[in-house]
Amino acid sequence: MTDSKKDNLYKKKFPQNHKFTFNNEVANVFEDMVNRSVPGYDFLVENIGVLSKKFYQPNTDIYDLGSSLCSCSLSILDKVENLNGDIYAVDTSQAMIDICKENIKRKEIKYINADLFDINVENSSIIILNLTLQFIDIKKRTDLLKKLYSQLNKSGMIIITEKITLDRNSDDIFFKNFHDFFKENNGYTKEEIDRKKIALEKTMIIESEEVHEKRFINVGCKNFYKWFQCYNFVSWVLIK
Repeated sequence: MTDSKKDNLYKKKFPQNHKFTFNNEVANVFEDMVNRSVPGYDFLVENIGVLSKKFYQPNTDIYDLGSSLCSCSLSILDKVENLNGDIYAVDTSQAMIDICKENIKRKEIKYINADLFDINVENSSIIILNLTLQFIDIKKRTDLLKKLYSQLNKSGMIIITEKITLDRNSDDIFFKNFHDFFKENNGYTKEEIDRKKIALEKTMIIESEEVHEKRFINVGCKNFYKWFQCYNFVSWVLIK
């Protein structure tokens, strides 16, 4: 989408109270950051487009919630041949929205800078929450998902991708270590990795696979499937 800028943000030291936010600095290097930090990211995004092609219902809209730089929206546009609705790319970060507006000239994508709780889904067969819930207040996640699921069209699909904790402590330690190794292999130093972890501590709260799946049941979804896992990153399809 863009000439990716190198993520060197955490080469420098930050104050102890520094928190990770999706500001201009992060938005400008996000494409490089996410590809070097999330294992399997390209495959994940590509197949979100493929799944959308399978479940898209004609004359309906798509909601990409927590859209960041719209990689999922663009994958959907590439894969869904009969798209005759709009894609609403919603993000709380004005910086992300501004970069998308500048670099993506697709009339099918409508950009909305808003809190996800202020969005009402209308006539939608697909909702994407790709690495989004983990940045939502943990006490509000069930209410948000319940609202989205209730507003989704019958036979529609929600895709939820999350970084998770593993239920077995030994598994959790293994995958955390392997994820750190993945980032080191992509050029991050241990100091960068540790600094970013500290910055994310109160911004990104991750949960276990079991907690997520209990939530799916609690919001009324009986048909959900884990279709992707790479290290400690998991993606589910929820069918209404």
